[in-house]
Amino acid sequence: MPASDAPAAGPSEDPRPEGEGDGRHREFPSATPELTRSDERVLAYLEDAGTDYPAFVASNTGLYADHVESRLDALETAGLVERVTGETVYRITDHGRGALRDDCAVWSD
Repeated sequence: MPASDAPAAGPSEDPRPEGEGDGRHREFPSATPELTRSDERVLAYLEDAGTDYPAFVASNTGLYADHVESRLDALETAGLVERVTGETVYRITDHGRGALRDDCAVWSD
């Protein structure tokens, strides 16, 4: 696993019971999910930018577009980002800001 995708320290349990959800689970998990370094970059960028297209998120974070799209899907499933329009423009949610703040305390020292 590349260093940029290594999960940050934190709980590793899925907060949902096994078998629950269809990949588009909209309820916010009770525990903050583990964020990869890529997730942190995407969330931090969206916090600064407000909203943006996946291609621009990729361009402005230095990550590959396909990777950003897969991470945005995962972050959306976790309730950390949301689609703003039908054109697939994303923004960070309040839950995403909280997860970013909590996770930054772990790796910013």
